[in-house]
Amino acid sequence: MRLGELIAYAESAGCLARRAARMAEGKLHEKTNDRFEAASLAAISRIFAREAALKVGQDGLRWVVGAGGAKEAELPALEASLGLPAIHREQAGLISDMDFVADVLYDRSVKRTGLAAA
Repeated sequence: MRLGELIAYAESAGCLARRAARMAEGKLHEKTNDRFEAASLAAISRIFAREAALKVGQDGLRWVVGAGGAKEAELPALEASLGLPAIHREQAGLISDMDFVADVLYDRSVKRTGLAAA
């Protein structure tokens, strides 16, 4: 059950990223919901991708360790092989993206360039 949850997070993040890319390229179907502009959807996609990567990496490791699949001495190497340090570094910009999306959702006066104000 838990493994399925992690798979769903990863697949959903990929789906959302592909949708954001298709929107930016103008390749979405004409009947597709267009509530968000391309820049907004890209920010939403980045937020969810960060969340999914962190959840899959950390929870996946948690389940491996909990099932006895890794010894304590092996953890640093396993964390590195999963890319956890890189996932943590990629959290940079999260709050700016979240602020940008909040501005879009609440129709606050912002310049919608795709980049949140720092």
